[in-house]
Amino acid sequence: MRITLRQLQIFEAVVHTGSVTAAAEMVSISQPAASQALRELEALLGRPLFRRHGKRLQITPQARHLLPQARAVLSQIEQIESMGNEDELSGSLHLAASVSVGNYLLPKQMSLFKREHPNIRFNLEIGNTQSVIQQLLTGKAEVGFIEGYCQHAELMTQVWLKDELVVFGSVEEDRSENLSWEDLKQANWVMRESGSGTRNILEQATAAQIPQLNVVLSLAHMEAVKQAVIHQMGLGCLSRMAISQELNSGLIRLYHTPLELNRNLLIVTPKNTALTQNAQRFIDLCRTVPILANS
Repeated sequence: MRITLRQLQIFEAVVHTGSVTAAAEMVSISQPAASQALRELEALLGRPLFRRHGKRLQITPQARHLLPQARAVLSQIEQIESMGNEDELSGSLHLAASVSVGNYLLPKQMSLFKREHPNIRFNLEIGNTQSVIQQLLTGKAEVGFIEGYCQHAELMTQVWLKDELVVFGSVEEDRSENLSWEDLKQANWVMRESGSGTRNILEQATAAQIPQLNVVLSLAHMEAVKQAVIHQMGLGCLSRMAISQELNSGLIRLYHTPLELNRNLLIVTPKNTALTQNAQRFIDLCRTVPILANS
C-alpha cells in the first residue's frame, strides 16, 4: 500500500483544525473515512501522527517533519492542476502573526499577493508572540510574523521592518508632557497580557530603573487596552501604528519618556525545513514590497 493524496489532505487538515471531524468537513469526506485515512497513514509510517491535548489533536514531534513535505506535495498537485499558467500559485498558505502585524500590516500584503495569485487560500491566526511561536513549532503555521523576541533553537528569524512603541494616555488626564523615571514608576499601567512581545519589550526597557511596573490591568486585545487608557485607567504602551486613529481623533496623547522603545518586526520560519513555494513567494513579496510600520 502507498501513501495517497487523500491521506495527506486529511493529515494536513487535522494539523490545521485540531479535529478529525472538522478536517473531514474541510476536505468533504465523512468522519469515519477521515479516521480510516489517518489510521492507514500511521500504519504506513509506523508512528503516531497526533496525540490528544484537551479537546484538540496535536501533531507529535515525530510527525512534525512530515508536515512541510505533505504541504509541498499538496501544493505541487495543485500547481499541476492549474498548469494553464505556469507562474500561477494555488493551494493554501498558513500564517501566524502577532497582533499589531496581523491587524495592521499583513492584510495589505495578503491583498497584494492575492491579486497576483487569486487561487491562493490564506489561513491567518492572530495572537501574541508566544502563540505565534507555538503555531510554528506545532506545524500549524508555515510562516510567522512577530513583534517580540524569538531565540528558539528550532526556528530562524529575519528582520522585516522597524517599529516604534509609544507611551500614551487619556487627554482627560492632567499629566506633564514629559515623564521622568519617577513618573513612570508611580503611574498605573494598562498592558497587554504576559507573552505579548509589546509587553516584553516595555518591561525590558524599564527593568533597570523600575523592577516592577504598577500594572493595574492586563488585557489580551489592543482595542481593550486603548479603551481602558481612554477611560483614564492608566498609561498604555503600544505600537504607534496601532493608535493612529485614536491619536488623530484627539482621544489620547503621547508622552515623552526616557525609554528607548524601537523594535524589529521579524519573519519567523522553522529551521531545517524546506518552505513550500507558496510560503517562500509570500516572504519574497513581504521583503520586496515593504510597508513602513509607522506610516
